[in-house]
Amino acid sequence: MKTKRALFVSMILVVSILCFAFMNVNYDKLSRYPYKNEENNRLIRKYLNDEEIEYIIEYSIAPATFIAYIQENNFNIYHASEYRELNKLLWDETPASIVNMVERTRNAMDVMTLANYLVHYRFDEVLYWIDHGDPYNANAILVTNAGNANAFVDDTHTLSIRKPFNLQLLNENIPTVDDKDIEVDVALQEPLQNLCQAIDEELAIKRACGGLLVDNGYISYVEQDKLYKAAKEVYGDSVSKMEFMPGHSEHQLGLSVDFVLEGLSNNDFAKTEQYNWLKENAYRFGLVQSYKVENAYLTNKAEQSYHFRYVGHEMARYLHDNNLSLSEVISN
Repeated sequence: MKTKRALFVSMILVVSILCFAFMNVNYDKLSRYPYKNEENNRLIRKYLNDEEIEYIIEYSIAPATFIAYIQENNFNIYHASEYRELNKLLWDETPASIVNMVERTRNAMDVMTLANYLVHYRFDEVLYWIDHGDPYNANAILVTNAGNANAFVDDTHTLSIRKPFNLQLLNENIPTVDDKDIEVDVALQEPLQNLCQAIDEELAIKRACGGLLVDNGYISYVEQDKLYKAAKEVYGDSVSKMEFMPGHSEHQLGLSVDFVLEGLSNNDFAKTEQYNWLKENAYRFGLVQSYKVENAYLTNKAEQSYHFRYVGHEMARYLHDNNLSLSEVISN
């Protein structure tokens, strides 16, 4: 009798185990999920684990929030709202790109900040900033509006390794030192041509652009690094007054030029009629002199009478009419 009873109990136990196993194998983990699209649910079963599936069920997270990204490398269901938010801001990016950008930057900045930077920077430039910061100034701030005419750089505000989007060779009608190829932002081309034409007519000097030559336009981060290190050998601890740290030069914006006159040093440029004309008239073409004796306390730079920077016509007129520099406007 005892043997029969034990056998009966064993059979019931085996049947129960088999039934439980069968039910478990056939149990649909998404049975409580209110969204029933079969293709979406197939992808969810394939790419999400049990804990992640429980998460989307518990919070009723709709597939529209994440399904476009679920197959991408490094996808994380817990960051799905960030993918979707960034995609709204950068609507022309692929799902793979969106996931990659969020996952590689989310510990450093939110998606709104990232999207604002990507208006003016390439993604690899933002990543470089996140990974390396500024080797010359640990407290430097990455300029947000780097592609704007009134973007401001100084010893604190940096462009990091950014290269402007719209560089092109300076128009051949504008004379350069030794006819060298110089790049500038496209926004500077027409104003500079108009300036050259005006100084020709108004000074009546029988040389192109009133005798002015452009010596520098766009200078890259790498080239500025070389210039800064070379200047440090000469000026030592005073180097910051004489040369720009890489990432901190207006030349890297592509919106600045250095003028020279053949046979004259930079120190003598301020004594020329061409400089006097520029000082009084450059604003008409959207250009201003950035570094003057009177604003050195703000810029930490010695006077550069030969350095003119495009800020746009409206800002240039405002600065001229109020005898201000861009640094004074920004600092206030």
